[in-house]
Amino acid sequence: MRIAVGQLWQETNTFNRNATNLNAFRDWGIAQGAEVLTRYGNTGEIGGFVDECRTWNSAIELVGLARMACWPWGAVDAETWKWICETFVSSLKSAGKVDGVLLALHGAMCADGEPDVTGRLLELTREVVGPKVPIVGTLDLHANLTRQMMESADVLVGYHTSPHLDHFETGQRGVRSLRRIIEGGVHPAKYARKLPMMTPAESHNTFTGTPAPLYRKLEALERDPRVLSAGLYMVMPWFDCPELGWTITLHTTAADSHWDDVVQELADDCWNLRHAMCQIDRLLPDEAVAKAKSIGHPVVIGDGADATNSGAPGDSTGLLRELLKQQPIPFGAMTFVVDPEAVTAAHNLGVGGAFDMHVGASFSPEFSDPVRVRGTVEKLLRVVFILNGHGGKEMPINMGRGAVVKSGDVSVLFTERSGVGSSPLLYETAGLKPRECGIVIAKSPAGFRADYEPFCKAVILSDGPGCATPNWHRLKFEHINQPLWPLQEINSPEEAEWCADSEPRRSE
Repeated sequence: MRIAVGQLWQETNTFNRNATNLNAFRDWGIAQGAEVLTRYGNTGEIGGFVDECRTWNSAIELVGLARMACWPWGAVDAETWKWICETFVSSLKSAGKVDGVLLALHGAMCADGEPDVTGRLLELTREVVGPKVPIVGTLDLHANLTRQMMESADVLVGYHTSPHLDHFETGQRGVRSLRRIIEGGVHPAKYARKLPMMTPAESHNTFTGTPAPLYRKLEALERDPRVLSAGLYMVMPWFDCPELGWTITLHTTAADSHWDDVVQELADDCWNLRHAMCQIDRLLPDEAVAKAKSIGHPVVIGDGADATNSGAPGDSTGLLRELLKQQPIPFGAMTFVVDPEAVTAAHNLGVGGAFDMHVGASFSPEFSDPVRVRGTVEKLLRVVFILNGHGGKEMPINMGRGAVVKSGDVSVLFTERSGVGSSPLLYETAGLKPRECGIVIAKSPAGFRADYEPFCKAVILSDGPGCATPNWHRLKFEHINQPLWPLQEINSPEEAEWCADSEPRRSE
């Protein structure tokens, strides 16, 4: 039994004007052939694939295709996208005859000239392996499900957790579906319902948040032996592409009108939660810092608008400016800024050097202005570590060179490249102590809670400008289908004719 394994993972923020190029994938790890498994066989969804395949009755030979992953950023440039397509097709053809395909994907990824990268890659895979070889894809729960994805894959399996803590388990669930197709002779029936809505990422907590009961229903459905996969995709909202909206999916062992009713009931539940999910308290940067100082320590401020986990550049200066301005700060403060020029300057100065330059706003000057930082270079390093927690399992992180500059009570970690904005591991890698600090900035709208809430005294959400702002009226959507709630007020999904017309149909 030969099973092909591959990965293409990136979350695209189409409002980040900086393109994702091939070097970005190289920085985060490209592998082809056997290296996919030898280098990444214990990482995230691929790790789940490998682990679960060991439980099969049949002897399994895993065949590596290609692994390409990079941190969320802007749209993939046309040249890189062409290379990705050619590489995946070549790897599939070189693999020879396979009995199944497992692909770890994101689902909200676009390229120059291709708004649905995930759907197109699944379609290319289908063209190579033919109609009879089962294809199972795993997706982030912020995927934007499209008709092309549903038509090209036999089963799609999505995360059930936000913060995202089930990468490995999602890989395992994908393999269980594939096994039932191959060993059990199942021919999946597919159901899906698109909803013309998007909601703030801060409200997407599947453990204690408003949508949590919906995900318990999905888990209960997957305990039914007739169900292969149940998914609810709350969509990446900074994704200006067609078919944007929440989607409910169901993959079953056989067609039955009962499943139409199940999907419709879930869709009704989702639609009825939309107003509650938009009730978020956010403070302007000056208000957020002032409130944090009054609470105790450590207080974590979530900078969602500049969330690197959401594809923003990580170069906003809004909160940094306030930290510098509102000193003294009991127990100090720390933040990070993606600024290659600042890193180079610090490395040229050396540890102990007097740092004095304007920093930030180098990738997205339309959202903030550079701010002057005067201080001392305290540490130089390479920002490399293994992420476990929200955003990855055994995932290698490479943010390039870094430098810590201390300005009064404020420690600023400058990095060459974007990366994990949600984890205290970022600061700890640089020798900083977020667990003892007064104020810590997490460049994440919500996922940071998984790693910070166990030790922080309080969480504050900031409301500043940025390409991942939850204030969508500040952004110019040009390619989505409309109406889309809440950009336009609609009272029923049926008012969005595009949604009914474009939703994936039931198939078997």
